[in-house]
Amino acid sequence: MNRFAKVALSAGVSLGITLAVMAAVSQIPGLEVPLAWWVIGGALPVLIASPITYALVRQSERIAALHARLSAANIELRRRVDIDQLTGAWNRAAFTTHVSRRRETMPGWFLVVDIDSFKGINDAFGHAAGDAALRHVCLLLIAGAGAEALVGRIGGEEFAIWLAASDESTAVRLADELRRAIAARPIAIIDGRRLSVTVSIGVAGGDGLGIDDAIHRADRAMYRAKQDGRNRVRRSA
Repeated sequence: MNRFAKVALSAGVSLGITLAVMAAVSQIPGLEVPLAWWVIGGALPVLIASPITYALVRQSERIAALHARLSAANIELRRRVDIDQLTGAWNRAAFTTHVSRRRETMPGWFLVVDIDSFKGINDAFGHAAGDAALRHVCLLLIAGAGAEALVGRIGGEEFAIWLAASDESTAVRLADELRRAIAARPIAIIDGRRLSVTVSIGVAGGDGLGIDDAIHRADRAMYRAKQDGRNRVRRSA
């Protein structure tokens, strides 16, 4: 119902009540309502109710608009708090929270993904190139991990992924697909050169394994992949 319809409804109700009361009074023996009173009784409710209702409706609309803006601001603030601003992945705290909720309804496995020789990228090409590599890798992880997956940035060049996988072999296969996709997609850096980036990935998970423990085991498996030559996937021992 729009603003003017609300005003008309309020004025109509006020007018109807006033006229009904005057009509009831006029039925009392010995009492007669003069014509002037009928005119005044018909005009006053409209003259009084209309501006008051209009002001109240305007105030209600302003409150509703303010509430909508506050809700949108809260959503944006929550997004800014939960999201890593450089890469667009969940930050570590938000990642853990969302994984806890998701694990209540479906099984899953954890990957820890670390960009190989990341310090060398920063040293050779500058921090802007390092930031570009982080964004590039994160986008490929989000795109390749699947709609049910969760991706978080848990360290400088380290990401954690929770995969909706029912067994270890599926998780390892998906991890290797992500590794190969990143290795096959060099990125353009500031001076126009192409920069090849690889990652090492550790896999861990299983029933009864807590989030922190699973990430820790996947992290150790990732370091074994580094020791074995980088650009590899290793499962938790």
